[in-house]
Amino acid sequence: MSHQVALSFEDGVTRFVTCAEDQTVADASYRARINIPLDCRDGACGTCKALCESGEYDGGTYIDDALAPDEAAQGYVLPCSMKPRSDLVLQIASTSAVAKTRAATYSGTLTRLDRLSPTTIALGVEIADRDELAFLPGQYVNLAVPGTGETRSYSFSNAPDDKELTFLVKLTPGGLMSDYLTGAAAVGDEVRLTGPQGSFFLRESSRPVLLLAGGTGLAPILSILRRLRDEGSDRPLHLVYGVSTDDDLVELDTLEQLAAQLPSFSWDHCVSDPDSTAPNKGYVTGLLRPEHLHDGDVAVYLCGPPPMVEAVRKHFADEGVTPTGFYYEKFALSAPAAPAEPTPPAAPQPASTDTEVEAERPPEPVAEPAVPVERAATDAGPTSLVLPEGDRLLPVAEARRVTGQDTFPAREVAPLVAPAPATRGAAQEEDAPTSSCYEIGEDHPSVHESDALFEARQALELGAVELTIGRLDSRRLAGYRLLAESTLPYVEGDRFTDAAAYTESNAAFHDYLFTLTGNEHLLQAYQALGVKGHMDQVLRHATWCHPRCPQDHLDIVAAFEAGDRETARRLVVEHAERSKATTRRAMADAQARLRPPHISPGRFDGLVVLVTGAAQGIGEATARRVSAEGGAVVLADRSDLVHDLAGELTGVGREALATTADLETWAGAEAVVEAALARFGRIDVAVHTVGGTIWAKPFQHYPPEQVQAEINRSLFPTLWSCRAVVPHMAERGSGTIVNVSSVATRGLNRVPYAAAKGGVNAVTTALAMEMAPYGVRVVATAPGGTEAPARRIPRGPAPESAEEKAWYQTIVDQTVDSSLLGRYGTLDEQAAAITFLASPEASYITGTVLPVAGGDLG
Repeated sequence: MSHQVALSFEDGVTRFVTCAEDQTVADASYRARINIPLDCRDGACGTCKALCESGEYDGGTYIDDALAPDEAAQGYVLPCSMKPRSDLVLQIASTSAVAKTRAATYSGTLTRLDRLSPTTIALGVEIADRDELAFLPGQYVNLAVPGTGETRSYSFSNAPDDKELTFLVKLTPGGLMSDYLTGAAAVGDEVRLTGPQGSFFLRESSRPVLLLAGGTGLAPILSILRRLRDEGSDRPLHLVYGVSTDDDLVELDTLEQLAAQLPSFSWDHCVSDPDSTAPNKGYVTGLLRPEHLHDGDVAVYLCGPPPMVEAVRKHFADEGVTPTGFYYEKFALSAPAAPAEPTPPAAPQPASTDTEVEAERPPEPVAEPAVPVERAATDAGPTSLVLPEGDRLLPVAEARRVTGQDTFPAREVAPLVAPAPATRGAAQEEDAPTSSCYEIGEDHPSVHESDALFEARQALELGAVELTIGRLDSRRLAGYRLLAESTLPYVEGDRFTDAAAYTESNAAFHDYLFTLTGNEHLLQAYQALGVKGHMDQVLRHATWCHPRCPQDHLDIVAAFEAGDRETARRLVVEHAERSKATTRRAMADAQARLRPPHISPGRFDGLVVLVTGAAQGIGEATARRVSAEGGAVVLADRSDLVHDLAGELTGVGREALATTADLETWAGAEAVVEAALARFGRIDVAVHTVGGTIWAKPFQHYPPEQVQAEINRSLFPTLWSCRAVVPHMAERGSGTIVNVSSVATRGLNRVPYAAAKGGVNAVTTALAMEMAPYGVRVVATAPGGTEAPARRIPRGPAPESAEEKAWYQTIVDQTVDSSLLGRYGTLDEQAAAITFLASPEASYITGTVLPVAGGDLG
């Protein structure tokens, strides 16, 4: 049983978590990504002390120094030890901000202002606590514009270990930062910066690298090159650097120096202005050669405007190459306010990511989407974020849109890449302020079906290790260990005891490391990979787990506690390999399940079979067997899980249509039949499996609404589904209906369910008599107790009290005792009987209810 725990923080924010009775409140909070104060995890320090305003609980074990007896008497508790016995309200002695981790803010001094060209300045900053600022090559910071209260965002161009922080700034007349740098700024000025931010950074690998930079998008590329130089990397590296005009061309001497220091590095550049004096005029794609693509075994890092990103993608597609990794950072124009009168379109935009523009009005709030991230921005003020209810990320109001600079102005220069044809949307007013969007993303081939998923997670985690190792206090480490320990109960040896619970606790553990970086975009980048969703799907029925996986979590935390960077990195890599092994095994087992243990190949060839209740249980097993025997299946259920099953079947070349509907209603049943006819034009077989006991209790304990609910669940879906399909079958003069009843028409503690299934039997026999003249058969199976995986969508609440559990046990005992074989059946055994009756092999059987219950005739 689980309870709701309200965590009321000092700043008025209240967050809710779901906590099981055998789970501590601290464990539930950390799994919900709410990092309440914590230090010891076992009632030894009192750091997590809170006041329980209401509810019942088991206080757990702790020492008096952590929680004195008089404090306990007043209602004070230790969330690291307490377990709920009812819903709770706790006062947490901190603000909600400490339950998250923010990027740090640093004070620094301007050390240089180098005018590299008429359009670009190189900015240098030194901070006193440089050792505290760790960043990954490619990331950025939010730099405050002195005297304005505004921030602008710039990517580091220096190597992560350099003392001086350097940035490239594109100058824009009228821009806040531009005006400051070209007017009031002087070496020695105090500046403030917040970061690091962003998920665009160099992943660790040995494969070749292709770097593509547009304008001052060169800054993060320089940081990447300098890191590789410092590591003595021998990875093959090639850079193509493009700008709009000769004035925008900077840092060529730096690139020459890097080429001399990195023997495996080559580079080229181009200018899109046809009047340029550069040797290469045109777009970056014109300088890409097959030898740069390495037949797809290449990691591509691109920082530039959207047309550049899309042009590169098209180039790859035209060449028939899919890079192993494609990491990009781009900005995009968003539509301005509609002008009062039609105006001519704006001129093409320059290729720059770090630039700015003044705006007339503040931006409207926007919702935070999943990575790739795209957010509108103007220079009028910080963007306000409206996060969906329950969102686990802490919005940082002054964070830039994702990367590059906030906006860039219109200029009469040619673009870096050939402009795309005009698309829908209002033309922008010439010389009007323009807002922009930024997007960070990464593409991997077949990422959700291959080891690339865990390789991508490994690369992000190695980056997170660099940002956090040796920088976590005891409270954060305690939270990290708590989450590591929370994965242990769900694996014994090399077997999952609860794969779903392991997936959930594993996701919380991995999320936490990214949360500790203080970089919301890095966390989003990890979550956008969909590791948890992939594991939810792949491990759904898994039984095997690499025995080292849970222990890896503990060992990784131990490495962090010891500040052992190399061990932490090694364990992250090894854990990724073990995760691959676990999912490979699960995927292989899933493929085996696609072919049921007993099939009759081709038995349903050319037939269209509708299966209701196909999301799980007997319905799913039946649908899988029909599909394996050649049938085109229509999968109907109220749960969206049928879409997953349809995707799985179509993924191996089989015909499947998923449709969701409430089959307890006539409208739902009719809609399912209409969808099947619209897709296939006919229904040859209809299998109706929806139903199941919701409650287990003596009849006198059923309130009227529960009696009605049982009838609605176990009779009406079959009644309505039969009514919806018989007109079509009668008109065609052929068809088969297989209903699924139950031997529980003589069952204890489920009279309403027994009545419903008795009704299914009556529908079957009576309808068989009516439909026989039309050549339509109507039959049913009556399953007994059937072993099945835990239902992903429960039929109803689990028994809670001792009395309810005893009532349910009566059903279990009767089921086993009434079976001559003395056991429950299997899903495959139920599906075998259903598919036999549904097949042409049973063409002389109608009006029959076949018990499938180990000899129990009901």
